[in-house]
Amino acid sequence: MDNFVITIARQYGSGGRTVGEMLAKKLGIGYYDKDIIRMASEDSGIHETLFGRVDEYSSAKKPLFGKNGIYSGELISPQSKDFTSDENLFNYQAKIIRELAGKESCVIIGRCSNYILKDYPNVLRVFIHADWNFRMEKAAEKLSMSQKEIEKFLQKDDKRKDEYYRRFTGEEWKDATQYDLCLDSSKLGYEKCIEEIENQLKLLK
Repeated sequence: MDNFVITIARQYGSGGRTVGEMLAKKLGIGYYDKDIIRMASEDSGIHETLFGRVDEYSSAKKPLFGKNGIYSGELISPQSKDFTSDENLFNYQAKIIRELAGKESCVIIGRCSNYILKDYPNVLRVFIHADWNFRMEKAAEKLSMSQKEIEKFLQKDDKRKDEYYRRFTGEEWKDATQYDLCLDSSKLGYEKCIEEIENQLKLLK
C-alpha cells in the first residue's frame, strides 16, 4: 500500500486530538485538523471565516443532501446562489479530505472524514471516547470554567457533533459500525491507544 490514512473522531476531553498528534509524529506522517478549513478556503476562494461558521454550527434541520441526507460529493458552481451554502462548505472540506487520502499518509481529525472515506481501502477509521469523569478532568485543564459550566459545555459539544454528523451523513456519530476501531482512552491511556491503532494499521498494510 502506497499510503494510508487514519481518521480520528473523538469526544471532547477524550484526548483524541492529542492521540492523533502523537501518532502522526511517531509515524512521521502528516496531521490535519483545522488546516483543512484553510485548505478548503484556498481551493474554493470562499473566505475562511465562513468555513468556521459551518464548522461550529449544529442544526436539527432536515438534511441538505437529498431526501436521505447522504453526502454525494458534488460541488456547487460559483455561479450558483448556493455556492457559499453550508452544504458546499462541507463539500469543499470533503474534497480536500479525499485529495489527502489519495496522495499521502496522514492522520485526519474529525470533519466526518470517517464517512467521507468509508469506501477507501487504505483508511483506518478510529473513534476515541472516555468516561465522563475523565472528560471533565481533561476539559478542566483547558477551560477556565466552573464544574457546572464544563458539564454544560461537554453536553453541548456532544450534541453539536451528533447533529453535525447526522446532518451531513444521515448517520449516527457514535454508532460503532461507522468505525473500524473504538478506544476508551480513560481505560487505555494515550500510549496504549496509539499501540492499538498501530496494531490495527498493520492489517491494512
